[in-house]
Amino acid sequence: MTCRVSEKADVYSYGVVLLELISDKKALDPSFSSHENGFNIVSWACMLLRYGQAKDVFTAGLWDSGPQDDLVEMLHLAVKCTVETLSIRPTMKQVVQQLKQIQPS
Repeated sequence: MTCRVSEKADVYSYGVVLLELISDKKALDPSFSSHENGFNIVSWACMLLRYGQAKDVFTAGLWDSGPQDDLVEMLHLAVKCTVETLSIRPTMKQVVQQLKQIQPS
């Protein structure tokens, strides 16, 4: 948003790409225009999480292939990566650690 490059900006970008991959939507998808304020992918995903509709973020094939608990953890990680407050946004090292914990055995 500020056009300044930093590790925290990279983490934000990673979160956006992760949301794009799990939802098969673009960061500024035309389908968001039906929501108030013309949502972007981050606000759309946060809204669905807030309303207990995490399943709706994922493509049907991905959700059905599960494991769904791991998918929801991945969604939470993507949202953590995109929080506006830089001081609470994780580092990439923390992201990698969380990904290792999510990885199914």
